[in-house]
Amino acid sequence: MVDLIPIRKLYKYASLQRQDLPEGRRYIYGEQKLPSVTTVLSATKKDKGALDAWVKRVGQEEADRVKNEAGLVGTYLHEVIERMVAYRDLPRPTRWEMCKGYELGYKIINTYFHNVNEIWGSEVSLYYPEKYAGTTDLVGVYRDKPAIIDFKQSNKPKRREWIEDYFCQLAAYAMAHDIIHGTNIDNAVILMAVRSDGSTAEFSTAGREFQGYKDMWMRRVDDFHQAISNGEVKS
Repeated sequence: MVDLIPIRKLYKYASLQRQDLPEGRRYIYGEQKLPSVTTVLSATKKDKGALDAWVKRVGQEEADRVKNEAGLVGTYLHEVIERMVAYRDLPRPTRWEMCKGYELGYKIINTYFHNVNEIWGSEVSLYYPEKYAGTTDLVGVYRDKPAIIDFKQSNKPKRREWIEDYFCQLAAYAMAHDIIHGTNIDNAVILMAVRSDGSTAEFSTAGREFQGYKDMWMRRVDDFHQAISNGEVKS
């Protein structure tokens, strides 16, 4: 990848231990056990009506099957990009989900990676002291601007108004990177590959809008920790 995109190790990224618990994922940093970004987002999601209605319509067994399949495809999509950045060979596919994940990963690379000017880190663990932690897919420079970059796969095309949680997720990573590494990341990019029709999409946010997502994210973090204090969520 360095022959195509410069890889610059500007920052020393900590390696955080992860624990997957019944109450959600936690990251261990020193004496702190920090909730993951995705755990906070899930616990503070306001409207789960559409998801509940879908599960009721298709049944729990089918819903679990679709969710697990999507999770596997997403894992292999990320593996394509992570291994390419790290100069590591991909394992030979042993299941159809691997083939689909590889296909979608290369689709994102071929469609969008010419816009990546430089890479600072891949699968980077980040934390905001005493608040939260998580792992961002890529951090570097995109279209000439420092950015947090995330890769998504979807069964069908998504509208921008449906992905508010994705922008909050990237806002969380940007704020954690800023507070630990002294940066000022003001751009976030979501690169999405769609399984149903093979299309791709790029969603980005910056400036005042991105600041709005940062504010929204911190309110949700405060709500999460308040719920823990009230005994509504396990710590």
